[in-house]
Amino acid sequence: MNMTLMMLAEKVLKGTEKLSGIEITSMTVVGLGVVFGALLILVCFLYLSGGIFKRMGAQKKNAPAAPAAPAKVKTAPAKAIAAAPAASTGDEDEIIAVITAAIAAMSAADGKAYRLHSVKPVSRGGNGRSAWAQAGIHDATRPF
Repeated sequence: MNMTLMMLAEKVLKGTEKLSGIEITSMTVVGLGVVFGALLILVCFLYLSGGIFKRMGAQKKNAPAAPAAPAKVKTAPAKAIAAAPAASTGDEDEIIAVITAAIAAMSAADGKAYRLHSVKPVSRGGNGRSAWAQAGIHDATRPF
């Protein structure tokens, strides 16, 4: 078995000895030219297709939207809105008002009486990212 490998190695070496340095250099240059030419064609294709998709996205944004049908709005009971706790000043008042309105709308839709007991800020853990950002990172980096 070693003898056949030795004979094969000698044939390979003898086959390359027939090429001159200029021929080897020209084959190398042609090979590199083909590879870089294919890469250039690929880059041009991706650049042009990106431009086409950007134009299609711009056309969708500029298209007139169909008028939406008017939605039926149910009013929340006054006692659900009045059940909100006393809040502090500034932007927190607006946030609590929105949360309370959402709860009142849910209670009106379900026919149940929901009540807001307290509003506390959510701690984001040690990395400072929201739950949605953490879920996105987890989804993008999980193993296959």
